[in-house]
Amino acid sequence: MFWELCMPLDDLASVLARVSLQLAGERDEAVTAVRICELAVELVENCDHASLMLKSRRGRLRTRAASSSLCEELDERQLVHAEGPSLDAIETGEPQHSGRVAQDARWTSWGPQAAELGGRSVIAVPLRVGGEATGAMTLYSHQQDAWGRDGVDFALLYTTHAAIALDAAKVISGLETALTSRHQIGVAQGVLMERHGLTVGRAFTVLQRYSSTTNTPLSDVAARIVREADQAAASSRVGPGAPSTAETDHDLGGIASTTGAGAHQNATPADPRDPT
Repeated sequence: MFWELCMPLDDLASVLARVSLQLAGERDEAVTAVRICELAVELVENCDHASLMLKSRRGRLRTRAASSSLCEELDERQLVHAEGPSLDAIETGEPQHSGRVAQDARWTSWGPQAAELGGRSVIAVPLRVGGEATGAMTLYSHQQDAWGRDGVDFALLYTTHAAIALDAAKVISGLETALTSRHQIGVAQGVLMERHGLTVGRAFTVLQRYSSTTNTPLSDVAARIVREADQAAASSRVGPGAPSTAETDHDLGGIASTTGAGAHQNATPADPRDPT
């Protein structure tokens, strides 16, 4: 099924509204990204494959989601040759369109290989967050000259809705991750308080120091402590003599002994959200 811009505006608005509702129903960023690619193949005329190439926090580009392995290969070859429609869309912030990639002078290395693999027409649209292009949605077709003006315009409209949905899912995923991490840090503090006789503030200091010493994110340290505490509790129920699984406990105990825990048992507990 596909939709054309020549349909009545009310029908077009209804289709795009339905797209927004379907994408908004996904709370997970990764799931949303995959669904965006799947819907593009369903809705955009002559679209056989679709992908999302996004920048990481360090600025590296990678394909975050794709509707097929062929699509992933087409994207990967852009990165190998350092040229292609997705890269140009991200760099320039402008949509890229070609009906005959094999003969396109912009991509002399990537184009012929892409056409040979089956990607003979392409539309790449930048994904914008706050005005900056942070990635691109790329549509591939097996046909030459697969899209006219209407097809390109619909791809632009669809990608606008997709970018909004992806950004919203990223915010939700980030909030859920932050809440989970905060909960685990609090549980890890409780474990250290019970094992080493620390105050709330001292327990947080121990977590911070271990994180810094081992170059491990604080959330990962907390998750490991919680996991090992759960394993130790499960082992203790098995019976006496069960091996301890608290791999980090010895190191944490050493750090705890250097914080002056015994001399500060009556200190005012610090807020775990305040590292100072």
